[in-house]
Amino acid sequence: MIVQEVEALRQQVQDKLANLSKEAIKAITDQFDKHYIYESTSFDNGDFSYEDVCFLLEDHSRQFPDKSENMRKAIINNYHAIQMVHKLVQNGTQPDETIVKDLHQQLLEGMMPGGVYRTRDLFILGAKHVPPTYLKIYQKMSQFYADLNDPELKGLRKAAFAHLQILKIYPFMDANGRLARLLLNYQLELEGFLPVSVSKGQRDEYFQTIDEYKINKDIMPFTEFLARLEKERIEEFLKESK
Repeated sequence: MIVQEVEALRQQVQDKLANLSKEAIKAITDQFDKHYIYESTSFDNGDFSYEDVCFLLEDHSRQFPDKSENMRKAIINNYHAIQMVHKLVQNGTQPDETIVKDLHQQLLEGMMPGGVYRTRDLFILGAKHVPPTYLKIYQKMSQFYADLNDPELKGLRKAAFAHLQILKIYPFMDANGRLARLLLNYQLELEGFLPVSVSKGQRDEYFQTIDEYKINKDIMPFTEFLARLEKERIEEFLKESK
């Protein structure tokens, strides 16, 4: 099974990281972050190219008069949120309510109020699953954090759960997808794996496996999808860093 196969590669990742210099690790991390930011923010708007994202991250003050200002801010905010995650992982800090709200607030900095659970119900056009009423958000999120602390939940399955459950609860008015992808990588890194990114060509399967969890409560399709992403990332990492 691919999940067990990928989890068996985790030690190789840790061994390789232990033998790399801080400079080499930073270079690998920075390169991945650019792709991740481009691919994660482009879920909401394809206004910026990968080259535009790299250009903006080199200098956050750069303006793009012909492009969405909110997307420009979203790219910068995603960058700062990722840096927050890197620091949290380095300190071994597990996600909790304060951290999740802080990350969400960072994702929406200068755009709209963040870090506050939604206060009205949402109906997502074309979605097969309706998020729970806002009246249950505190209860659902409290259970979410309790479940994350279950010692039986670990590895790729734990990362998958962190991602999927946020998307199922949809606790905030906006940026739930960006937050969920951020928490996915946060948990992957805490579990000793490498962060991953979903490309445009993988989105149909990505959404299908998410729906399997939301509608049928089946976590395995997404976990296996995640395992394939992780395997590809690990194989690339081990090859490039020899």
